[in-house]
Amino acid sequence: MLILNTSLLLIRGISFGLPYLYFLLGALLLAVVAFLVNKQTLPPVSVLRRRILFVLRALALMLILFFLFEPVVGWTDRNEEHAKVLLLVDRSASLALEDKGVVRDSAAKNFLREPRLRDLERADQLRVFAFGDSAIASTLDSVSTSTPSLIGTNPADGWSGALREVSGEDIGAIVLVSDGAQNSGPSPERVASTSGVPIFTVGVGDTTQRKDLLVAELFTNDVAYAGSSVPVRVRVRATGLSGQRSRLRIVDSQSRTLLDQELSFSGNADEQTFEAQFAADRKGDQRVTAILDSVPGELTAGDNRRSRIIRVLDSRFKVLVLAGAPSADLTSLLQTMGHDTTLEVTALVESKIGFIGGGKNADEAIENADLFVLVNYPTSATPEAGWNSVANRINRDRIPMLILLGEEVSGRRLERIADRLPVELSVQSGFSSVILKSSNSHAALSSRGALPADWSALPPVLGAMGTVKAKPFAVVAAEFVSELTPELPGSPALILSDVNRARSVCITVHETFRWKLGMAKHESGHGFYSELLSRLSSWLLAPTDEQLVKISSDKKVYSEGETVRLQGQVYGEDLAPEDNAKVLVEVSAAERTERIPLIGRGNGLYEGEFVPWGSGDYSFTGSAVANEDTLGKDRGSLVVEAFNPEWLESRARYDVLAAIAKNSGGLFVTAENPDSLFSGLELSGRVVENSREIPLWNRPLLLWILIGLLAVEWLLRKRSGML
Repeated sequence: MLILNTSLLLIRGISFGLPYLYFLLGALLLAVVAFLVNKQTLPPVSVLRRRILFVLRALALMLILFFLFEPVVGWTDRNEEHAKVLLLVDRSASLALEDKGVVRDSAAKNFLREPRLRDLERADQLRVFAFGDSAIASTLDSVSTSTPSLIGTNPADGWSGALREVSGEDIGAIVLVSDGAQNSGPSPERVASTSGVPIFTVGVGDTTQRKDLLVAELFTNDVAYAGSSVPVRVRVRATGLSGQRSRLRIVDSQSRTLLDQELSFSGNADEQTFEAQFAADRKGDQRVTAILDSVPGELTAGDNRRSRIIRVLDSRFKVLVLAGAPSADLTSLLQTMGHDTTLEVTALVESKIGFIGGGKNADEAIENADLFVLVNYPTSATPEAGWNSVANRINRDRIPMLILLGEEVSGRRLERIADRLPVELSVQSGFSSVILKSSNSHAALSSRGALPADWSALPPVLGAMGTVKAKPFAVVAAEFVSELTPELPGSPALILSDVNRARSVCITVHETFRWKLGMAKHESGHGFYSELLSRLSSWLLAPTDEQLVKISSDKKVYSEGETVRLQGQVYGEDLAPEDNAKVLVEVSAAERTERIPLIGRGNGLYEGEFVPWGSGDYSFTGSAVANEDTLGKDRGSLVVEAFNPEWLESRARYDVLAAIAKNSGGLFVTAENPDSLFSGLELSGRVVENSREIPLWNRPLLLWILIGLLAVEWLLRKRSGML
């Protein structure tokens, strides 16, 4: 028994590849042989030397037998471990609010200076994260000196993300320091009820309702068509302003007034909704803004203004869906795309005599399509004439296409459009249940923020491992792995390519209708399927002109203090992606200009970000230079508003924090009185046993011992003149 670094090591013994009895009998037999060999020697030697020779020979033979039986030594390593505490500290902008002259963040930082937290950190029992709309790994010192400035508060995804980050560790409790405000993500009270870890909540801030007037919601269509009238709905919220008056104006980017309304408020909490109409008479991005006049005594006037950007198009895009046969995947896709008001969807399903509804209508649909969607198409039974018409349009006019592979897809037929495919295919067979996992980032999926659910959260689908390979110029956004062996390398599941202004997307798994049905009751992820198709179709249909340099922002409207992410695409004169360019963007607003370098991410893609220095209209101009030659320039604009979603709820929500603690089996305390929290955090230790084994038969030391025994025996026999 050996004690080392508070670990208890218990030697279990030595095991052989064959039964112990065989080894003992063999060792006894070899000892007898060694004795007989040395019983009489020529010339005769002393008894002592014969005994030494006997021992050396016996030990050498037994060691050889020891090797042959492949011995393994095993032991158990026992360690006493304590569960760790996961500390999440709210760093959203709402903690910068003052309550009766006291900043909420000061109360949070007083709690973080607790010596008992330092004790946990010194004992390596504390894992610290800052959170806003997501969790960020930090340290106690760092989070104690940081400024609360994050936009958006999502407690449930915050602690869920932190738990994923420390998934290999034993977490015994979560401590959540927050004012309880939540403006994004799922209900924290509901998610807490399914938590396997108790959540101890620490409340900061004043629960008293503050005087404030704000535009709580500005709702309208993201996309409209020229000549149409678009409804605009504004929801105004007033708290603590009973008897006071204000004025609401809704204006567009051409300074036209859509609504001018006098407002009066009654009661401590008043919410009113107003509607107007926007005339979409100009193509391009048009802004609609709701403006409230400020009233005396309100918390802030920064939330009295909100804008939305409406993209006005000439007409709806024509989408042609071609299917090799009816299927659940086809039905789900048509139902989802049919609800997209920007698309005019036509479906042609193959039959033995051509397309259902074929003839002249099919030829016209093929010729007028802006986007082809191929669902398990073409097949080996596809008529040559019909497929030739489709392939000719795809190749000749570089029509974007979305391909959903299926079991009946003909690789030979797809060779007609091989240059447009983002993948190389082999015969697909041996379909099995697979699960998805994320791979590389792509602007087509990330431009509107994160998808409603992670790929890993989706239900299993069917895929054929090893039958698909992404081409070098394509981007693999998601992979699939076998449900039985998820640790093995995967295969591409979602591949996107943009080469020479021709865009293509391929989904290599099928029964994707499960993503829609399986996530239907998932509170935050039920819209994954429709959002995925919407983002893919929007990217496929986006204009791809001859421009060699393209600079854009991930959104059109930002809150003040929110990080703006810039994205660039750079191509050479041959329209091949350019990875070695220097891309610089100049951002200007309010007589101030900043230069933002974009960092290359490969395949001609570049990214950068900056924090706006105030509200207002921003313009940006970007250029790309390679080998001292300017490849091109691009420009754009965005809007930064003083509105901050953190002001939607100005009072501290201790009721939410108490519900989180109760539903998870934890405890709610205030930052001023945390003693009962630390008594609940006295987590018991546990003994962790790790069994280990080391083979002895291949150890160099034992081999050298054998050589030494034989050498000494030979030396003694030689010095004695023996044979």
